[in-house]
Amino acid sequence: MAVNQRSAEELTTLIHRLQRQLRCIAQKIDDPQGPGTAMQGVMRVIGDHGEIRATELAEKLGIGTAGLSRHLSELVAMGYVSRRPHPGDGRAHLVSLTTAGTQAVAEEMRRRGAVLQHMLEDWTEEEARSASESLTRLTDTLQTSIRAMKPGTHQMPIPAGEDAK
Repeated sequence: MAVNQRSAEELTTLIHRLQRQLRCIAQKIDDPQGPGTAMQGVMRVIGDHGEIRATELAEKLGIGTAGLSRHLSELVAMGYVSRRPHPGDGRAHLVSLTTAGTQAVAEEMRRRGAVLQHMLEDWTEEEARSASESLTRLTDTLQTSIRAMKPGTHQMPIPAGEDAK
């Protein structure tokens, strides 16, 4: 049975609340000398994918190329990211983490993990794993649905078995 409208709205509200709480945590624990939360997100995606085209990175982050360009310029200046021309396409650039960038991402993950571990001290390991599995499934489902959207539109494809109105 499909999710009903009320449950979908409640889940949307809960996701927004979770995002706000994560932002609050990040603001309290971010290193003022290091890259900010947005740039750390850029670095994590680069770290997950290795060397990647800047345009593909912007797509994965869901941001415009102009905004990404600003982040990348700062990260290159800080020594966390390297950028080079794409050998097969002179208009494109490939970006990757430097050794310092890889170390910064790993350190930040350890730091954030320790904070979250402390905050979840009254949770069991099973509860944490269950939450992780649910969030993974939700993220994967949303990502699949987003990829199925027609480019340049905000319309979702019509689910199987339903007629267009």
